[in-house]
Amino acid sequence: MAGMNPELAAAIIASAKKIGVDPVHLGTAISYETGGTWDPWKAGPTTQWGQHRGLIQWGEPQAKEYGVTKDMSVADQMKAVERYLVDRGVKPGMGLMDIYSTINAGSPGLYNRSDAANG
Repeated sequence: MAGMNPELAAAIIASAKKIGVDPVHLGTAISYETGGTWDPWKAGPTTQWGQHRGLIQWGEPQAKEYGVTKDMSVADQMKAVERYLVDRGVKPGMGLMDIYSTINAGSPGLYNRSDAANG
């Protein structure tokens, strides 16, 4: 996971191990969501969920629900990512498509969903 700080790399690996997914898949989804910056507070679009920010582009209600704030460590934000993914159905052994479907559409298996209308 070139280009990211070692704390984030370690947190992605630990989170992936805990939820039973490939750390490359989890890291790829985070890289995509942060536009390749690995910025833990990266600003994204404003949608019906407010200003999106962070490693998985949390909407404001989701960030509040999972306790994600600008000042938290990347390790703590990754623990929130773990909870979010598991709460929404990611299971051990699932791959990139299901991880990204969960981030993008709210649950695994929604491969035909798009967020293009959200900016």
